[in-house]
Amino acid sequence: MSDERTTSVTFRSDGGPGPGEAGVFDQSGALTATIPDLFGSLLDERSLAADLWWIAASCMAVDRNLRRPARHKWRSGQEWSRTIRASVPVQNPEWWSAHADHVEDLLEWLTADAWKLEFLRGEVLSYRKQSLDLEMSELIGEAALFSGGLDSVSGMIDDLRSSGDQLSAVSVSTNNRMHHLQSRVFHGLRSSLPRLRGLLSFTLQVHMNNTEDTVRTRGFVFLAAGVVSAIALGKDSLRLYENGPGALNLALSRGQVGAQTARAVHPKTLRYMERLAEGITRAPFSIENRCFHLTKAEMVRRVPAEHEYDKLLAETISCDTGFAHHGSGGSTHPHCGGCTSCLLRRQALAAAGRDVPTPRRRTPQRKLEHHNLMTWQVARLRHAMSEGLSWRRMVREFPDLVCDPDSFRPERRGELLDLFSRYAAEWDLPAVAAELGVQETAPLP
Repeated sequence: MSDERTTSVTFRSDGGPGPGEAGVFDQSGALTATIPDLFGSLLDERSLAADLWWIAASCMAVDRNLRRPARHKWRSGQEWSRTIRASVPVQNPEWWSAHADHVEDLLEWLTADAWKLEFLRGEVLSYRKQSLDLEMSELIGEAALFSGGLDSVSGMIDDLRSSGDQLSAVSVSTNNRMHHLQSRVFHGLRSSLPRLRGLLSFTLQVHMNNTEDTVRTRGFVFLAAGVVSAIALGKDSLRLYENGPGALNLALSRGQVGAQTARAVHPKTLRYMERLAEGITRAPFSIENRCFHLTKAEMVRRVPAEHEYDKLLAETISCDTGFAHHGSGGSTHPHCGGCTSCLLRRQALAAAGRDVPTPRRRTPQRKLEHHNLMTWQVARLRHAMSEGLSWRRMVREFPDLVCDPDSFRPERRGELLDLFSRYAAEWDLPAVAAELGVQETAPLP
């Protein structure tokens, strides 16, 4: 392998949909992808953790700049997918070349694309100079992913109140609005829960055309930041907080195939990331979704009904387009109210009996069908369970359930059936019907 160093990422999509199917960019110019400066002396001597972050950042940039086929051509998962080849500079290309299949497996699962990666010898990219509001000696506690959304805030509050552990929150922001929101909510949390120590803030901004908006590689980026932080903290685990139905993210309709639904924190995604982390650390590593057994409403119910916590919940943003929206004429509210994320937020707050205001702007045209899709999904859940809890009937209705790596275990199947039964029942609550205008849906024929 050549000793020549580079910061150039090259990429192409074989059989792509047209213009923009190949390109090159410089990691130090096209990306703002930064690691907190305190980590510089704490990461592994082989530079594998830092490499993991830059691989995730580079792959997300590639993902955003290779267009998928037009939506009217999406008739099967294969027609939605791309074949992507990319050359990525890293500090330890020999190690990553030997483990390229581990990264490719993760990417193919997340994006439904076929990836072929080559690793080149890269330049040493600088760490970010930033204030973390803590000294090196205070860089302690368990690493926990923190997005600033309703799930992460609710889960972190419950964890801090019930476990007695100290936590360091790990965030990734892709624009300044997201960074400021995460910082504001974090400081509100820390003022009430002092065992929350520091905010380990990563930034990723892609300064390119960004022609593709599905970008399933976001999950890789967030989990990579968490793994890097856990390694810097000297921990062998990473925590995150996502409700079970949200983590599994079953298709809303039979027209959705595979990764056309996001898999950012799906149990299988976590397994793939654990394998990468264990290769880097040469020791066991676990990524734990501490709220997988709960619905979103149940997560909210665990947060004390007190003014200080209600204020924090109101600050959270859960909208699909909340950070990208730049409205005018008074329509600057981050929540559109009608996308799947907004609808689940409204459903959860109503089901939990929490009077937390969520001002809304107009729902984008492309999101208007989400309400009907979600009520259709609930109708399918009711139909699958209309004659009692049956794993066979649930899998017939939602085949992707078997993608859960633990779904072969009878006890896991029972847990999932009970979880979705509770979730479907929440939609029958009068408060949810009043909030979302849900009407009782007849069983499917």
